[in-house]
Parts: sequence; C-alpha cells; structure tokens
Amino acid sequence: MIKIKEKLYFAYGSNMNTNQMALRCPDAQVIDTVRLENYRLVFRSNGGGKGVATILPEQGSYVDGVLWRIFPKDEQSLDHYEGFPVLYGKETVSVRTSDGKQIPVMAYTMNAPYRNTPALPSWEYLNGIVTGCQQHDLDPWPVLEAVQVLREARRKIPVRKKQDRER
Repeated sequence: MIKIKEKLYFAYGSNMNTNQMALRCPDAQVIDTVRLENYRLVFRSNGGGKGVATILPEQGSYVDGVLWRIFPKDEQSLDHYEGFPVLYGKETVSVRTSDGKQIPVMAYTMNAPYRNTPALPSWEYLNGIVTGCQQHDLDPWPVLEAVQVLREARRKIPVRKKQDRER
C-alpha cells in the first residue's frame, strides 16, 4: 500500500475561500483557523500591475488564516496558481492553532522584486479574500486595513503630470 504524503498549508489570501479552493484543490481539507504571529498582510504587485496578498515579517503584528491539509496534486495546482517559483516561493512558518499549539506549516511568500512593489488588488480578488474570512469566521478588517494603507499612501505621494514627465 502506497501512502500519499500530505502537507499542512497556511492560506492567508484568496486560498482561504473554500469555493476557490474547491476548484483548485478538490481534495484539500480545512483543518482549523490559525494565527501567524510577527507577520503582516500586504498587497504587492504580481508583475502585471495587480495587487495580490503576501506576508512580510513585522514584529508585534499577526495574520489570521486557514490551515489546509493538501496532497501532492493539490500542491502542484497551488504552485501553478501562485506562480511558484517565480512570483512566490515557499517557506515553513510556525502558526498557532485554535487550541494554542504552535505547528510548522508551509506558506507561499512573494519573492523579490515583486514583494517590493505595493499595488492595489482588484475588487474581485479582494472580495474573494473577504468572503474566505467570512466563511471561516475570521475578522476581515486586517485585509481591508492593508488595502486602506495603500490608498492612504497613494494620496500622499505627489503624482507628476504627463507634461512634467516628458521634460
């Protein structure tokens, strides 16, 4: 009998959404909601100008998300969806489960130079993440706050007019 190796995967963005995960990874199973401490959620460019979620280390912050049990076929599908290994890499992070245990899990984290370029997400993408929060009784405010931070920064940055750029 061949044992299929499963993996625990921490989703903090669109992969929290059970409807989207059912399409990408039909065999994946929700295990728990978890918290990743000393990271924050941000939106960065996917290389095409659209903002997508990633996590960055930040002392004192946290990111809530969904812990999934995935199988090799699921991971291949997620690798494709996440643009692994170009757009996102994989790393092991330690999350806290609802019963307080710290466990090591896999997470996708954005690679440089993409993670260095802030970008606003599309409405559809953002709505998918917020829906995922609601499906798992997670507070969507940190996700919306990450978008608001980008909007505030955009307002504070002076935009040069086209005729000024052509000089």
